[in-house]
Amino acid sequence: MSTESFIPPKMNYPLLWLMDLGIKNLLKAVHNIENVVIKESDKEKLKMLKDERVIYISNHPSTKEPPISYLVGNLMYSRFKYMASREVFDWGEGFVGDFIQQMGGFSVIAGSGDRESLKMTRSILASEKGKLVLFPEGEPTGTENDNLLPFQSGVSQLGFWGYEDALKLNPKADITIVPAFVKYRMYGSKESIRRDVDYSLEKMENYFGISKKGKDIIHRLSSIGRRIIEKAEREFGIVPDESQTFDYRVGRLRHHILDTVAETVDLKKYNKEDHAIDKLRKILSTFEMVFVKAADPKNELPSLDKAKWGRKFCQRAYDFITIGTTYLHELPSAERIYEWIYRLENELFAKTNPRPQIAEVHFAPFFKFSELYPNYKKDKKKAVEELTTRLRNEIQTLLDREVKNSEHLYPEGHVFF
Repeated sequence: MSTESFIPPKMNYPLLWLMDLGIKNLLKAVHNIENVVIKESDKEKLKMLKDERVIYISNHPSTKEPPISYLVGNLMYSRFKYMASREVFDWGEGFVGDFIQQMGGFSVIAGSGDRESLKMTRSILASEKGKLVLFPEGEPTGTENDNLLPFQSGVSQLGFWGYEDALKLNPKADITIVPAFVKYRMYGSKESIRRDVDYSLEKMENYFGISKKGKDIIHRLSSIGRRIIEKAEREFGIVPDESQTFDYRVGRLRHHILDTVAETVDLKKYNKEDHAIDKLRKILSTFEMVFVKAADPKNELPSLDKAKWGRKFCQRAYDFITIGTTYLHELPSAERIYEWIYRLENELFAKTNPRPQIAEVHFAPFFKFSELYPNYKKDKKKAVEELTTRLRNEIQTLLDREVKNSEHLYPEGHVFF
């Protein structure tokens, strides 16, 4: 496990060649991804980017997107480099980090003004044929495949800086932006998926001694969810309010956990009015600086013991961030149902296992920084905001299209007897 604040990429080409052969097997073994599907027409477009500078932008609901982007890089006959949270490099006693580093990953400490990471990013984009993967949703991941978290404008700013650096080396340089959306679909027949859903829910229902009789899928999930919320409320000393909706209670719970952590560790510049995901980002980035022993000239960081304690509680809050009934009511697809099941299993049993999926990678039209740069020279802040909005809108359009292609797992009115 490294004690360095910044971890640079260290390409191991024999390992990369091995991964070229084994990436699909790795996706199957680690994430239960049966196949990654990309249209032939998109594959041809990607091949044409081999000799270009590229920023690959993707949604980021899980930990599966980086290895999927590796496959996209292969289609360009190219090697991507990846910006990853510094904390990831310490996973598995540093083994995971060493692997990521040799695959082209380098670290960033979010919210810290990480100068070394910024320099590396600009250097990659300025270099001839430089290719970089960025996830504007940042960390932590959102877990809802059919929703996007707010995009962070820093990604757009990095692109403009990298383009300016490239122009200094070659006045004709350009960077191509490749917006992508990864859509996961459950693999298997409806009958086999329904059997697994029923088995998974029945296991949790038996834990609480509740019945599935006469309930539809949303009521079954909500019944289990309510028991888990009640259990967590008791644990965190929250007085239950039965008159309130499930969504209100789960929202109150996640904010209570995050606010308690922030208050206990005396977190500076913490806003209780922020969105839960922004609170979580603030807390986790602070803890990350503690774990990597970042400089603390103002003595604002909590102790290592407090950071370790708070990190465990943050995982609990994270489990409750993306559980909402509206999401299910709008479309009780197999994918959304499993997103709930994974969260409920993780909270109840402290573990969950991914079920078989297909990953579909869809692309919006590619565009270039040279098209955007005249506006950037006129008004940098506005141009960065416009690019951030454009990227989110492009990927949202792909998302909306794929949601329309999703199906209900159960026929309307289906109940369990």
